[in-house]
Amino acid sequence: MQQSLSRGSSPLALLMRGVSRLNLYLAGFSAFVLLAATAAVFCEILSRLFFGKSLVWVVELSGYSLLYMTFLGAPYLLEKNRHVAIDIVTEHLPPRLQMPLAFLVALFGAAICLYAAWYGLAVTLDQFQYGSRETTVLAPRSYLLTWVFPLGMLLLSIQFVAQAVACLKR
Repeated sequence: MQQSLSRGSSPLALLMRGVSRLNLYLAGFSAFVLLAATAAVFCEILSRLFFGKSLVWVVELSGYSLLYMTFLGAPYLLEKNRHVAIDIVTEHLPPRLQMPLAFLVALFGAAICLYAAWYGLAVTLDQFQYGSRETTVLAPRSYLLTWVFPLGMLLLSIQFVAQAVACLKR
């Protein structure tokens, strides 16, 4: 849906091409994180099998990787319309109502994601300012984990706005 906004040489088109490129890079990084987490779990299995010892950091790292994969990969999936969509209701609506509903849903999604990005940024900055750490084995600084949330939500809100604009152009 976003392709129509990225055509041309207007500032909006340049911005959307940049966002699209960023989404692609973050999705690639998300795939790398998935591979790294899978390799770590595999090493954990081998360690238990051959040495009888657990790698205590693997479960924690796997949890963190889920956070990164979700919020860094979601904007790309929304841009390419490859996300999970429950469209049982909209498919049965008359065609003249489908587009206005898609527009309203996209605006609602943008508003929710923008609010979540703003709140997530406030939490992340608070964690940075106070030097919060997780109370786990690795004890990473909390903001190193939570920064992906506001970034992902901001990019999702941009994609929802692009969907809403695309609905208006149809």
